[in-house]
Amino acid sequence: MNDTAIRERLSEIKKLRTDNQKNTAKPRIEPVSGFYITLKYVVEYILAVIAFVAFLPLLLFVALLIKSDSKGEVFFKQKRYGHKGDEFMIYKFRTMIQDAHKLQNKLSHLNEMNGGKLFKTDNDPRITRIGRFLRKTSIDELPQLLNILKGDMTVIGPRPISTPLSEYDENQLNRFKVKPGLGCIWQAYFRGETDFQDWMYTDTIYVENMSPKLDLRLMWIIGKNVVLGKGAR
Repeated sequence: MNDTAIRERLSEIKKLRTDNQKNTAKPRIEPVSGFYITLKYVVEYILAVIAFVAFLPLLLFVALLIKSDSKGEVFFKQKRYGHKGDEFMIYKFRTMIQDAHKLQNKLSHLNEMNGGKLFKTDNDPRITRIGRFLRKTSIDELPQLLNILKGDMTVIGPRPISTPLSEYDENQLNRFKVKPGLGCIWQAYFRGETDFQDWMYTDTIYVENMSPKLDLRLMWIIGKNVVLGKGAR
């Protein structure tokens, strides 16, 4: 599935968008099954093991930098919704000052994410000196290799976010039929753009079209984006 096909499918889904299908209770989500999804999880788990071993010295060095740069824990931990809508704790390197979440309401006017369900801004004053570098290079995401090793995530799949399941319409809930990943269509083609609904619908496009070719293509494009710092916040 190429760039043009993804954008055309996104336009089709947006035309069918409805806001009256939101759920008030946790829905029953049937996960994707079959040979490819099983193979995908096994192969990507092995890749994560190799990456964790390779990046371990860097992880330890970054942990020391964070501790020397500002007060607080090395890791940022937060509840996210993943496979089948189940909750899990995600790990990132801490890139903000201690207790940054307590200041978010005061900074709501800076939010650039359309839809208001996530907070993203290029000018977040809570980000530390080392944190800005970690975000620009996506090094802050490396601790999620631990999430893969725990079985909560995989390499390519919808990004895990903290928005409750009740905030999604029926079509968007399809994103939870597979494990969340380190990278997705949004990061490959739309990273840095700020429409929450479009982001959710690209995840459903991924679930509809998941294949070895698409996964390899996304790995390549996301890897290139990371090296070039494209769209990082």
